[in-house]
Amino acid sequence: MIDRSHNLWWASADEHPTAPSLQGDDHRSDIVVIGAGLMGTTATQALAAAGADVTLIEAGRIGSGASSTPGGFVVPHFSVGNPLDIIERTGDVGERLVHAAGGSAAHLFDKIRMLGLQCDARQDGWYQPAHSPGALANIENIVRQWRDLGFAVSLLDAAQTCRRTGVEGYRGSWFAPTGGTLHPLRYCRSIMDLATAQGARLHENSPVVAIERQGSQYVVRTGKGSISAQRILVCTNGLSSGITPRLASSIVPLGVWQCATAPIPAEQRRHLFQGGEALSDTRQDLFTYRFDIEGRLITGALDAFGISPELQTKRMAKRLQQQLRLSERPAIPYLWFGTSSISAPRYPATLVIDGGIVAASSCNARGIALSVVAGDSLARYLLTGEQPPMPLLDAKPHSHTWLQRRLSRFYPHMAPILDRIEEWRDAVRRK
Repeated sequence: MIDRSHNLWWASADEHPTAPSLQGDDHRSDIVVIGAGLMGTTATQALAAAGADVTLIEAGRIGSGASSTPGGFVVPHFSVGNPLDIIERTGDVGERLVHAAGGSAAHLFDKIRMLGLQCDARQDGWYQPAHSPGALANIENIVRQWRDLGFAVSLLDAAQTCRRTGVEGYRGSWFAPTGGTLHPLRYCRSIMDLATAQGARLHENSPVVAIERQGSQYVVRTGKGSISAQRILVCTNGLSSGITPRLASSIVPLGVWQCATAPIPAEQRRHLFQGGEALSDTRQDLFTYRFDIEGRLITGALDAFGISPELQTKRMAKRLQQQLRLSERPAIPYLWFGTSSISAPRYPATLVIDGGIVAASSCNARGIALSVVAGDSLARYLLTGEQPPMPLLDAKPHSHTWLQRRLSRFYPHMAPILDRIEEWRDAVRRK
């Protein structure tokens, strides 16, 4: 059994009954969904609510993959690029993709409220502060673009940023009011409970070993059984190598450590976020922070070659104390590792359609909100044929994917240096 006691989400979630594994070969379903993470559970519930005959198969437990390893930030923006850049690079589908991403947080929180999901959701906004004059100019451009597209975002000066985030030293920031935070594992469990109540079937601990075409049907085989279906929806994102190799070959896995402190006493954090706000700044050596409902600080750092988990813990605790002006270094009882699936072309989401098999990737360090939008869009595609707001993945693999994979664990060592170079250039320009 995997020890997840140091993962805050597993440690703080209530016990949840285990669904039976898939055993035997007499199973049938109109649609089989593979992967019970954010995307897969969302798609399954949407299909079940529409009356579809749907079965969800999960290799481990609900949320066992990347969906239970993020920091719980709900962000309606891109990790790389701006709206106009995404539109330019993704062709005809670009504008739909940008509107879907910009509205992703609102879509998620509206869904949570409408369905009554219990997942510690708080929609009090997301901030992106600028660490340098160059970064400030960039976010000013981003704010103009989102406003032109009809989104209500705000630009804050340095004083406003400090007062609202509690963090000193930023040049300014932009604020997306639809963003916020949630408990990702509780989301997956809560929406899957609703899906099963609506008629969906769930099989856990059933890793898929093959998908075979048999006439107009597909047969999904696990280690102990099989199920036939007309359509297959693959929602395993970066864990798709044995199921949809084409999708997996386009992904650069990026290791990420997340940590959560012991609850911070109220008197020590009065100058910091008090609601469900979240912050991710513009540094290459990214700084993030949020609180959970118990007052624990949550932050993250990229995995890097040669840095042990113990050293990561010390670094993150030190950075939290310095950045957030805490009176003492916080204790960190929770430290967990996850893999962010980054698409080689840096598209926010990509899509593969191969006959009756549909697969998608939608992480790129913005996985929570985008995965929910993707899940609903994929369900709608299977029900109505409406094309999802994602570009189709190129049939030809990206030649630089292998290089990105090899460099990914060395990049975090370079990030602080790149930030210092940018600060030096800004200082030179001001002279």
